[in-house]
Amino acid sequence: MKRIVIIAMSMLAIAIAGSTIHPFGRVTRAAGSDSPPMDPETAALIDRACASCHTERTVWPWYGYLAPVSWMLEKDVTEARARMNLSRWGRYTAAEQEVLLSAIGAAVRTGEMPPSRYQMLHPEAKLSPAERQHIYQWTKVENRRIRAGRPPSPVSLTAPRQ
Repeated sequence: MKRIVIIAMSMLAIAIAGSTIHPFGRVTRAAGSDSPPMDPETAALIDRACASCHTERTVWPWYGYLAPVSWMLEKDVTEARARMNLSRWGRYTAAEQEVLLSAIGAAVRTGEMPPSRYQMLHPEAKLSPAERQHIYQWTKVENRRIRAGRPPSPVSLTAPRQ
């Protein structure tokens, strides 16, 4: 019995000590945002399904502070932000924005994003076919706007066209 207690206490101490180690650097949550222009409906969908990895507004779950899970999450967020960081949208050139919008549309439309592994732990991130289509349509409209060099429009994608 004493041996089990010693082993359990040792494992707890290792887990606590391991939680202070961040091999990928602690990914922080930044204050400001430079998001792409989008209507409120699209913004809500992006916020729900994409923001925790692809913005600097990451919300860390309780298990995100426990090693080795924290290491995996930090690696995933670092890699996601390296591919596309919506909080730094204005720093991308128009050509880069076009490529990223095309990638967003394709990844969402095909179900590649958000990843299944993420959806298992965050069921609220699951997108319905209609929501996927909505984001896809936004990427097409925004890409056309960028190509035409027009300023962003505050009009909702679901508003009737005139």
